[in-house]
Amino acid sequence: MRSVASLGAAHSGTPASCSADEPWTCRIQRSMLVFLHTAHVHIETFSRLVRDVDATIPVRHEVRERLLADALAAGTITDDIRSAVAAVVQALADGGAKVIVCTCSTLGGVAEAVPVSHCVVMRIDRPMAEQAVASGRRILVVAALRSTLQPTGVLLRQIASDAGRSIEVVEVLCGRAWRLFELGDHPGYAGEIAETIEATALPGDVVLLAQASMAPAAERVRHLGIPVLSSSKSGVEAAVSRYRLR
Repeated sequence: MRSVASLGAAHSGTPASCSADEPWTCRIQRSMLVFLHTAHVHIETFSRLVRDVDATIPVRHEVRERLLADALAAGTITDDIRSAVAAVVQALADGGAKVIVCTCSTLGGVAEAVPVSHCVVMRIDRPMAEQAVASGRRILVVAALRSTLQPTGVLLRQIASDAGRSIEVVEVLCGRAWRLFELGDHPGYAGEIAETIEATALPGDVVLLAQASMAPAAERVRHLGIPVLSSSKSGVEAAVSRYRLR
């Protein structure tokens, strides 16, 4: 499903829609910050986060639910999925994106690896992972999708290796949470994640919420007194910084 939504700040004159015979990329204005999502629920969250940092930056959102659905159905990242992600990223870049941010942790590494020369492509969880590695603590990686654990672990170990650090990563799957997300029960989803954290986190841990959708759970476990990192805010701040530098 192809979907482009404009919910962020935009310069005057930005086209609101395309005619039926125009390509979908015509909706992307030059020098835009573009988010690639796999769920529509992220549009409002990331639009707000960008506005909180810099309301003058023009933002667009590309939603491709099928990319994650295909990855979950396959149980792995296939060559077809890599090709599909690459095609979307390349089209967004060709359409004028200045910075592209993939907010899906399962596909973030795939998107980030697409070779585009005229814009920045980044995964939303990289700044969070860098912070977790720098903390020097045991890292509790909490995810609602099994497909997220492997790419997040790879990212953490790659960052640690580059920094010459030794890390301990503990993977925790919230097995029942994702179904609540799919049903639209976001409070229940956050509550399930919070309960899992309470049952598994140790006082010296840093908790890494591996999916952007998990961020609301952080407030529910504040009383534990341990760092709980989510990717949304730190990722947006890094994206805005990259946008300003280009």
